[in-house]
Amino acid sequence: MEKVEFAGPQWMSAIESKLRRMAEANRDWRFGICEVFTDSPTHLAADGVIAWHCRIADGKLEFRMGEADDVDIKNVADYQAILPFARMHLTPETRADYEKMSAKALAEGKLKRVGDAAKLPPAIHALHNEMAEITL
Repeated sequence: MEKVEFAGPQWMSAIESKLRRMAEANRDWRFGICEVFTDSPTHLAADGVIAWHCRIADGKLEFRMGEADDVDIKNVADYQAILPFARMHLTPETRADYEKMSAKALAEGKLKRVGDAAKLPPAIHALHNEMAEITL
């Protein structure tokens, strides 16, 4: 499986494709997500900010680049701080490490979460591991 640069064009294309597949398979899903990566490499974003958001409803995906506030959950993270998360395969064994890393990033102001992750269907979390497998 080819690895792609985190939050780069190929990564964005992959997450959009995976979200579209999940939306089509789960017609009852209704939610919105936004992710913002600050201090990103300038070859990916001249101003250092990469943002994407999506909305899923009725089996359809609306995926756009850019920041959105009218979503159920929004994460704003420092690119370098979030990179280890993006590469981490989540399992019951790695969950504690993930939680510790999360708490540290939140405490240092490198990660900010707005909204309620409980509004997302549990099956959406499989997307994380699918993306971790291809993230450089």
